[in-house]
Amino acid sequence: MRPLRLAVVALLTAALAAQQDPAPKPTAPAAAKAAAPTFDATLTQHFDAWDADDDQTLSADEIDRACLDPKVTGAAAAAIAAIKRVVRSGSYEVPPLTLDGLTKAPRTRAAAPKADATKPTPAPGDADRADSGETRPAAGTPKRAPNFAVSFRSGLTRIETTPRVLFADDTPDLDACRQGPIGDCWLLASLGAFVHRDPKALHALITPTKDGYRVRFADGQSADVAPLTDAELALSGTTGDEGLWLPVVEKAMGHVRQLQNPQKHTADTASDALAGGSTATVLRMLTGRTTERLAFHKKVPTAKTPPPKPPAAEPADTVDALATKAHAALAAAFAEKRLVTCSTNTAAHPPGIAGKHAYAVLGYDAAAQVVTVWNPHGRSRKVNGEPGLANGYTTTKGVFALPLREFVQAFSSMAWETSTPLPTGKGK
Repeated sequence: MRPLRLAVVALLTAALAAQQDPAPKPTAPAAAKAAAPTFDATLTQHFDAWDADDDQTLSADEIDRACLDPKVTGAAAAAIAAIKRVVRSGSYEVPPLTLDGLTKAPRTRAAAPKADATKPTPAPGDADRADSGETRPAAGTPKRAPNFAVSFRSGLTRIETTPRVLFADDTPDLDACRQGPIGDCWLLASLGAFVHRDPKALHALITPTKDGYRVRFADGQSADVAPLTDAELALSGTTGDEGLWLPVVEKAMGHVRQLQNPQKHTADTASDALAGGSTATVLRMLTGRTTERLAFHKKVPTAKTPPPKPPAAEPADTVDALATKAHAALAAAFAEKRLVTCSTNTAAHPPGIAGKHAYAVLGYDAAAQVVTVWNPHGRSRKVNGEPGLANGYTTTKGVFALPLREFVQAFSSMAWETSTPLPTGKGK
């Protein structure tokens, strides 16, 4: 009987162990990954609903309507936003906007296009040069093959992770602030300087209403905007986990520009009106004061006279003269707590500093003559070798510092708020 009793005990022990330590189940991330929506499947599900005229092709108006429809949410919103992003960019080879054309479009990346060396076109009403080079490429520039799946995933992540509150805390900051797939660095640079100077000033800029938000600019202009749709959120800049204030201001600025020039800005989506602009214009709108601008490089290389690589050194006397002027302007501006921005053109620039791009100047150490700058792209970067014009600068969440003499060589110009109020009716 003893062997039988031992066998029974062994069986009972094994059963008890099985209850306490069951076979491993698929982890939540693995299960979620298996069930994750895809661009192709989502588009197939919703294509007929978006194709209002049943011609088997999505028109610009149909894409806009879907982007602005609050009932289009989640994966569906990410899918239509991915299409909108490619169609309006001008940098992609747009496939036929049919179901087959969109789901069977080549997903391989084409060779990176050469930089457009033409001057960006200023926005209507802007007396200043446009600071954003993220405009449509010149004719003949090679275009990339779109990757709708990548745009879909990034848009869906934005939709699923953004807190749906205007302000997640009382003191917004730039730590997670990032420019989205819109050429509006000119807006983000100015707004970044504004937020850095006084985070609570945003609360006075944006007022929730029963129908959405009202954004009142200091120059007298204002815009009433409806709540953001999921697709608009996917197409906008982000503050990470700090709320909706950035995409709300972007939408308001788009509406202002639509009203200023309805003949040019014909798309219903307000963000379409944000590609290219002037930081000085935004500084005036945010502060209600006039601006000044100092150019460091007057001549912009063209396609026939490409910029030298690496950055060519300016004559010492020219650099010293520019540094003297910049020092006076920066020291005075920051002593009076004025907003300052800077920008690059198509000339050669240090690694990590984008061409045809706008930046916020966050601070200036007048004694050490060191300038602190913020890139709206928000990326971090380590330097290989000695920091400087040849290797670039260590960057944390878009913020880096560089000596004044190198600042006037790396950037093409700077603009700043003055102490002079705008004349009545001159805000635009």
